[in-house]
Amino acid sequence: MYEPAVRYQIEYADQNESFAAFLPRNGTVASMHWSSKGVGPWVLLALDVPFDYQFKIGEPYQYRGAVIDAFLIRSRWEGCNIGDLDGVSVSILLVEQGMRPIKHTIDVDDYVHIAWGTCRPMA
Repeated sequence: MYEPAVRYQIEYADQNESFAAFLPRNGTVASMHWSSKGVGPWVLLALDVPFDYQFKIGEPYQYRGAVIDAFLIRSRWEGCNIGDLDGVSVSILLVEQGMRPIKHTIDVDDYVHIAWGTCRPMA
């Protein structure tokens, strides 16, 4: 279904206007995962160009910086998989540098759901 080295572009779609400035991003499929709740597949997309991001961790105005070098993405549409030439709506989870999942099963709560996007294959 998903092959390593397949390339996708992730564009902004909804749910977090402040994140729109960080998209579009291009990346390569690195691995596939399933959530511990049986939901999936989640595709680990290694980004071509990592970026700096600040997470809000407290009030008032407490932040922590991180380098994001991958996304975990999954189709939001039942019966649809990423890779459709017309684009597919996906959930985007941020993966910090050094925090890529290594096991087949992941806990999606370990990652920040940042926005919804549109995933399109790259030529």
